[in-house]
Amino acid sequence: MTWRGTLSATCWSANEASAIIPVEAESTSDGVFLSTHSTIPITQRDQVDSAQGGAVVDEYALLRAVQEQPSDLPIIPILGKSGTGKSHLVRWLRTHLETKDSTRLIFVPKHRMSLRGTLELILEHATGDRADELRAKVATAVDGAADEKTAQLKLRNALAVNIETRGNRSDGSAEEIELRAYLASAGGLPALFGDDVFRSRLLDQNGPIARLVREKLSGKGDEDKEDAFGFTADDLNLSVDDVNRAGQAAREVAGALTSEPNFRELAARMINEQLGPSVSEVFGIGGDDLKQILTDVRVEMDKQGLELLVLIEDFSIFQGIQGGLIDAMTIISTKTQKLCPMRVVMAVTTGYFVNQMPETVYTRTYRVFDLDLPDGIDAMFKPVGFASRYLNAVRVGAAELDAAYARGDELPNACEQCPVNAACHASFGEADGYGLFPFNAVALDRAIKSQSADGSFVARDVLTRVLRPVLHRDQAEIDNGRFPSDGFASEFRTGAEDRLANIEDQVKLQAPGDDELTRRRVRLVRFWGAGSGAENLSPTIHAAFNVAPVDGLAEAGTDPRGPKPGPTPAPGLAPAPTSTAQRFAVEPTLVKAVDRWLATQEILQRDRNDLRNIVFNAVRARLGFDDGFGGDSLWGNDKALAPGFEATSVEFNQAKLTTAVLPMDQSNTDDMRALRALAWAHHKGSWAEVPDGEELQRLAETRVDDWVSKVGAALLPPERVEDDFELARVVETLLGIARALGVADAFKSDAASKVRALFAPAPARPDPEPRAGLRALHAFLVDGAGTGSYITRVSRGQLQQRLLRHASYSQGAGKPLALDLNKVIKVVRAGATGVSWPESTPELIKTSVGTIEARLGSIDALREEALKTLPDLSDLGGDLTDVAAELLALVNERATAGALPGGINPADLQATAKAVKPGDQRKVETVFAELNRWDRLTTEERQQLLNGDWDEPARRVSAWLRLATRAVQLLENSLGNGAASDVQREYAEARERLADGLTVMADAIAGAALAFEPEETA
Repeated sequence: MTWRGTLSATCWSANEASAIIPVEAESTSDGVFLSTHSTIPITQRDQVDSAQGGAVVDEYALLRAVQEQPSDLPIIPILGKSGTGKSHLVRWLRTHLETKDSTRLIFVPKHRMSLRGTLELILEHATGDRADELRAKVATAVDGAADEKTAQLKLRNALAVNIETRGNRSDGSAEEIELRAYLASAGGLPALFGDDVFRSRLLDQNGPIARLVREKLSGKGDEDKEDAFGFTADDLNLSVDDVNRAGQAAREVAGALTSEPNFRELAARMINEQLGPSVSEVFGIGGDDLKQILTDVRVEMDKQGLELLVLIEDFSIFQGIQGGLIDAMTIISTKTQKLCPMRVVMAVTTGYFVNQMPETVYTRTYRVFDLDLPDGIDAMFKPVGFASRYLNAVRVGAAELDAAYARGDELPNACEQCPVNAACHASFGEADGYGLFPFNAVALDRAIKSQSADGSFVARDVLTRVLRPVLHRDQAEIDNGRFPSDGFASEFRTGAEDRLANIEDQVKLQAPGDDELTRRRVRLVRFWGAGSGAENLSPTIHAAFNVAPVDGLAEAGTDPRGPKPGPTPAPGLAPAPTSTAQRFAVEPTLVKAVDRWLATQEILQRDRNDLRNIVFNAVRARLGFDDGFGGDSLWGNDKALAPGFEATSVEFNQAKLTTAVLPMDQSNTDDMRALRALAWAHHKGSWAEVPDGEELQRLAETRVDDWVSKVGAALLPPERVEDDFELARVVETLLGIARALGVADAFKSDAASKVRALFAPAPARPDPEPRAGLRALHAFLVDGAGTGSYITRVSRGQLQQRLLRHASYSQGAGKPLALDLNKVIKVVRAGATGVSWPESTPELIKTSVGTIEARLGSIDALREEALKTLPDLSDLGGDLTDVAAELLALVNERATAGALPGGINPADLQATAKAVKPGDQRKVETVFAELNRWDRLTTEERQQLLNGDWDEPARRVSAWLRLATRAVQLLENSLGNGAASDVQREYAEARERLADGLTVMADAIAGAALAFEPEETA
């Protein structure tokens, strides 16, 4: 059972909607056409050159004008934008014209009428040899270009030739003359038209060349626009995939057109100037031929005492040959050439008539009928009356309408036989006895408004975008209890976006446990409701759509036929603002912003930011970052600390909810109510003055707690330290860094020392650092790489901050004051063996740690660097202090004897030996030995060895060793090369003893210096 008893919920067939409501007026039968016709206001003007003023008339004024039209003013244009009903008016005129026997009517339809078909329509009224000759010429000419591709290529070539030969002009500014000369040259537009690479763009199936050819061969399609086909500046904004394959001239002109809009405008104008002659050349029929055909027809009909009446549904179909038609319309009968009277009623878009008609048309125009009503002209027009006739026609059906028309019966009214007629009309409304179901007045008005760009009434849009979709697409939805559907609400959303935007009203319409019913109930009240908020509609409306009313909710008491603010705007006029928007006047800006966002999915950036801050502050106050998580300063969203929590973490973009820290999901009713309630409380400063404040406060408190839990789950570490894998990995990495920096506590075995090492500063190193490789490693570990939002590797300090996010305390919004020592010690003791990063850890942290670990694992080069720094003392033969003293004694003895070689400075030798501290030799020898057993050392032992405090001892020992080695070499050379003298012989014995001692000393020092390269040479 339905609201109509045993009948289906709907009272029409979906298939009838397509048959009754076509795209164009000429598509239906006379019976259907007349059953759907309703009067629309028209502006009649007697002065063609004025677009101001005029009288508002109906279609019968047009009929009278045609009947009274004088022969010397043969033209009546019907103007209007596309879709306003010009074709409908021409057809109505053709249906109601009662012509004399002497009148021959030629009707030129808008669609599916080719050039040949159009000319043959005219030639039907011509007889004789001349007419036969013209018919043959038409057939031959058009058939010669019957293939679309051939015709396109011919038209392209003809345009190129005509632009090159006719494109130049001597009038205009000097700049325009120069630009025309370039575009008309062989290297200008002709080069572009002839280039194979740009061919695909110029011959695009939706481009002007292809559309014009298609029209001439097959007539205009339903989807084609009413304005004449031609090139626009946009058509010349050319780009191709491989421009380098194009010719140089074509590339240059295409580049110039792309970069200069004014240049494109001129080029489009030059091309359009040559469209007419080019069409004539391609199709073999030109404007002169059409003029001759019509002239011959008029001559022939004059002989028969006849007159000619031409009804043109779209004048632009004569593009290319329109000059001949205009000449034929305006030519006057003379004594030497007698012509029959010819009257022309033509539908033409306002822009085409104003911009492309020659002056002769204006001087020969009788009256203008304009469907675009100018500002200041008021007219009574009821869209519900317009729609109701189509609704009735669909209910009756095309076959019955045609039968009634054939019988001469009155128009059938399907509502008269309906068992729920009275209840339906009382609830949904009616116009002239025809019911508005499934619409009512307000639903129809909102649907129409949603499909209008400027608020004006466009008949074609109402038919094809409102009535036909609902009657065809939604018929099954209504029958099956699924209406109003989501498709209906989405398609007509903008017409009711100010309706029921308040989520609190939507909550009042909820059906607990039935989300689909809730959504349909909200849609029903939003589009069919006449009140300002949540309401029950008429029980009949609820029953018709199988949407149960809300128990306890008041029923709307307004007139179901809709509000009566005054006359409905006429076609072309924007409707007056609806009063429903005024209900939000007392609501705060941010409350209205939430409502608007829910209704339209749109929100201003400043409102979004303000709402984010409100939510952020409410959640942040309860998060407790200072209690074990480092405090606010460590929870920003900078790259190294992400994910953090700040105002931008509150995400309003519905496409990013799955990755957001705190998503504001429009589909979550409680979240949206809480957001709206917080906006109210923020504005009022307390809950006391918020409407329903007590209830909304409880709701908001609950949702804020849920948001806190959601943020905590997304950001905060696990409660059990054993599960905090990021902390474990960060601790392990920081320990590795501390060891690589030489932090002493990092090498100790107790956990407390290791914890201190995590934050301990790097030990001081010699300045300047003697080992460049070790210096580079330390800088790598401490400094990181990149700055700001371009960080590519985190620093040691940033890793320490991540650790503090997991285990530290702060006071208020300040920096961390204390470490959660117990937690960190547990992690240190457990280690991080086999622990993987959690998904919440940013990729930057993971990659940075991976890079650091790889660098710490490849330090063999630092061993080689250390070995080059250390002297090898393995062959010294004793304590360095003793060796140094013996050498100094020898040097002093030779100095006393006056035989000390040049290049030996006893004072320097003594100073460097004195600088060597006790323990230096032992430290150097120990480090040297450890470096030579590198492969047997652990990683920790290697790092400790490299960072040991042996650089200064090695430097001191090396300084003495350099001078000692040099002294020994000089002394050996002196004793081995000199000739014996008397004085020397006197001291031969002493010298031999000295030589023996020096040789022993030299061997010892030379062995110790094997690995050392002195800075000076002999």
